[in-house]
Amino acid sequence: MKRFKNIVILVLFWLLCGAPSCNDGGPQERLEDRLLSAKVDSIKKAFDIDIPGNRLLKSYEANAIQKLIDFADFLKIASDTSMEKNFRHQALEMAGKLFISTDIDTRNWSMTNHTNTMITLEQLLSKSQSLEMSYWLKPVNIEVNSPFRQENDSTFRGSLSFYLQPFAYDHPDQPGSNTTKRLIGVYALRKVKYFGEEQLKVWEVYLGDIK
Repeated sequence: MKRFKNIVILVLFWLLCGAPSCNDGGPQERLEDRLLSAKVDSIKKAFDIDIPGNRLLKSYEANAIQKLIDFADFLKIASDTSMEKNFRHQALEMAGKLFISTDIDTRNWSMTNHTNTMITLEQLLSKSQSLEMSYWLKPVNIEVNSPFRQENDSTFRGSLSFYLQPFAYDHPDQPGSNTTKRLIGVYALRKVKYFGEEQLKVWEVYLGDIK
């Protein structure tokens, strides 16, 4: 879904910014201008959706699950001291973009919760690169705990449940035991994206607090 969305947006960008000029005024040019406008309108209707239906919401939930998996993969790279430092830093940047905010609470992204003190995403990401970790964590048995529900005109909110399973860097084929169930908030937000002089209001999925 995400890959298809990116392809269509690139097509839209080409249509708006890279297509041949239609300002010459001849019959052929006017016809091409009308065809171009029709194509742009068709693409906008596909993505500029006021309220997504159940089918789209299900795809957003699948996208949220993939983002949670991606987050674990990025942290695996960031914590791996055998990786080049700049590559590890880039993984942290990509991990941060998956979340609704860097100030959300991620204290429960651990095998055990030893503290009641909030650990923000920013702190977790910094710790992942600065400390030498002997293992990395993989979310398993991921399920939709609460389906997306509308909060307002631009926000849907839900949650996923999962377990964390540790994998040692030196013994990747010997996973450790699962811990207690974790919950993570997920969001679908309607945001404005600009392409040249055109704008689209598209729905994007983000991760939230880990509980």
